[in-house]
Amino acid sequence: MATFKGPFNFNGCVGGFRGYWDSDAKKQIIATKKSKDKKQNENSDRVLELNNEFKGVTLWSKTLLHATTDIVYLRKGRLIGFLNRIAKQIQVMDLVGKRGYRKIESSKFNYPLKGFSFNKMYPFKDVFQVVPELSITEDRREVTLKLSDFRSASKFKWPKKVHYYRIFLLIIDLPDVEWFPSWERYYTAYALKDFGTKTVVSDWNAVSGEPIDFQISAAFDDNQLPKEKSTVVVVMGLEFASAIEHNTPYVLKGHGTAGIVDCI
Repeated sequence: MATFKGPFNFNGCVGGFRGYWDSDAKKQIIATKKSKDKKQNENSDRVLELNNEFKGVTLWSKTLLHATTDIVYLRKGRLIGFLNRIAKQIQVMDLVGKRGYRKIESSKFNYPLKGFSFNKMYPFKDVFQVVPELSITEDRREVTLKLSDFRSASKFKWPKKVHYYRIFLLIIDLPDVEWFPSWERYYTAYALKDFGTKTVVSDWNAVSGEPIDFQISAAFDDNQLPKEKSTVVVVMGLEFASAIEHNTPYVLKGHGTAGIVDCI
């Protein structure tokens, strides 16, 4: 792979080269496809183990991404690779399971997830550097996010002037991923129809230097209470507007950002 230098750019394939704009790296890229020996190491025990465990890794990552569809327009960038890396970090912490069939127990080892941003162009921790106060009920059903004595002026780092903002609170009951020998494949620890998500969005607030005590809560439905083999992932999102006229917000280009503020 190489960056493109010259009097013109191109997108698509020309000969053995492929040109495209990398929105994450913010530059034009030219890549060549190298031929591979498909038979190289394909039957080695180590490769077979890694390939099998990778199926669990991708299942875990896709499950988390699917759970954040409510904030899909706040997401930006190639997220699956970063989530796969986190899933693998968690997977290698399984010191009991047999190699090739290890679990992804985010219920036990969730700290690699904390701080993850769903927007690679505008990372959440760079846009909003205030640490919210979080509380959760004993049964993990309801999460409350507070910003005490919050002066929103100058709290948001955004390319354009922010005049209005609203806050998203998304909670996810993220299940562990395990190998099921009877089915000979990886599955989530419980059926996806039973795993809960809940998204709550605040009203639009004017950016101001006056302090406010902001609070927002989200609770799972009664039939989707958190299970034992799961972690409650708390996502905070921000959306920005330049003005509001006739109850219509003029949302800024890029909309906003979102990130994981805690796992409980």
